[in-house]
Amino acid sequence: MPGPVAHTRDSIPERYRIAFYSHDGYGLGHFRRCLLLAQQVQLHLDNIEILIVTGSSRARFYSLPARTSIVTLDAVTKDREGNYVSRNTLMNITETLARRRETLRRSVTGFGPDLFIVDHVPTGLRGELLPLMPDLKAQGTEIVIGLRDVIDESEKVKKNWKFDGCFKLVESFFDHVWVYGNKNIFDLGEMYNLSENTRERIHYLGYLRRSIHQIGPENVFSGSFVPRTNKPHIVCVSGGGEDGLPLGNRFLEVLRNAPDTLQGTLITGPFLSRTDSRTLAGCFGSLQNAQILRFTTHLEEHLRTADLIVTMGGYNALMEALSCQKPIIAVPRMFPRKEQWLRASKFAELGLIRSLDPSQLDSEKLAFAIHEDLARSNLPTPEECGLGMDGVGNFLARIEKIRAQHLLKRKDHPVGKSDLIRA
Repeated sequence: MPGPVAHTRDSIPERYRIAFYSHDGYGLGHFRRCLLLAQQVQLHLDNIEILIVTGSSRARFYSLPARTSIVTLDAVTKDREGNYVSRNTLMNITETLARRRETLRRSVTGFGPDLFIVDHVPTGLRGELLPLMPDLKAQGTEIVIGLRDVIDESEKVKKNWKFDGCFKLVESFFDHVWVYGNKNIFDLGEMYNLSENTRERIHYLGYLRRSIHQIGPENVFSGSFVPRTNKPHIVCVSGGGEDGLPLGNRFLEVLRNAPDTLQGTLITGPFLSRTDSRTLAGCFGSLQNAQILRFTTHLEEHLRTADLIVTMGGYNALMEALSCQKPIIAVPRMFPRKEQWLRASKFAELGLIRSLDPSQLDSEKLAFAIHEDLARSNLPTPEECGLGMDGVGNFLARIEKIRAQHLLKRKDHPVGKSDLIRA
C-alpha cells in the first residue's frame, strides 16, 4: 500500500493565514471593524484563511465570509466607574480574564497565523496579549496594530499607554502600525508623542468606507421597516446600547411630538438592559410613527432608507452614516473616553455633520436640528471636506505587499514538518 503523499509548494496553492483580535469590552465596534476587513480580504484576495478572535458576545449573530472562522472570548463590560466586570454574573473578573487568556493562546497559536492584526489595544484587554506575543514572534508571525483615527484625549492616552507599557510594546513587537484615518485629520504621532521609530512605521490608510454593497450576497437584507409615507424617515442608532438610553428617549420624544410630520426607527443596540428596554416599550410602544429595534446585523440597509441619521459618534457609526450621503446629527459619548466627542467635533468643524452636546440635549433641541438639517441640500462628500475614504483599498494593498514578501522569503525554503501540517 502506498504511503501518504507529501504535498509540495508546487502542487497546492500557498495559503496565507491572517488572525484578527478585537477585545470588545464595550459595544461591537472593534469586532465589526475586523469583520469588515475580513469580508473585504475574502472578497478580493485568494488563498487566505482568516481567524477572528473577539470578546463580543454578539459576534456569532453575523454571517462570516468564506474561509473565515471565529472564536469568542468570555465577555466583559464596564461598570459606571469604567472598570471591567464579567458579563457572566457567575464569574468574577479574575476568573473571566484567566479563561480569556487561555482561549486566546490556544486558538491563535493553534491557527498559526502569518499575520496577526490587533485592533486598537496593543496589550489586549488587561494585558491578555502579552504572553502570546513572544510565541507568535517565535513562529515568524508578523504583528500589526490597527488604530482608529483617534484613541482619546492626548494626555489620557499618553498616561495610560505609559502605565500599560504600550509604547515599548509597539516599538518592540509590532512590525506595522496602521491607522484607519488621515494624518491631516488626527496626527496620532503628534497627539500621543510617539517615538520617531514608531512614527516612521505609521501608515495612515484612510477611513474605512462602509456600504451595503460591500457586505456580500450571503447577507441579503431581510429586516422590516416602518411603512414608507410622504413623511421624512429618521433612523437613530444609539451605539451598542449600554449608554444609549438618553439618546433613545429624546429621539422617541421627538417622534411622539411630531406624529404627522416625522416617522422613524430607533435601533437601541443589543446591550440595552432589559429594564431600559421595557421602559422604552412602556413609554413609546404605542407610537404609530415609530419602530424600535433592539439589534440588527443589517444596519447599513436601515441607514439607506433614512432621510436623516441620528447617531452617536463611534468610528463605525459615522463611517456607515457618511457612506450613505445623508444629513447626520451626532450625539457623541463623553464617558468613559472622549474619542467620540473629538471625532464628532472635528467632523462638524469640517462641515460633514452636526454635533450636539449630550449633556445639554433635550427633545426640543434635537427636533430643531432634525428639521433644520432635513432642509439642507447639496451635502458635501467626505472627500470634499478633506477625508480620504480609501482605507479598505489601502488595507488590501498592504496585505498583498506583506504576503508577497512572505512568500518570497519562503520560496527556496525546504518543506518541513510545520509546512506539511499547515498544508
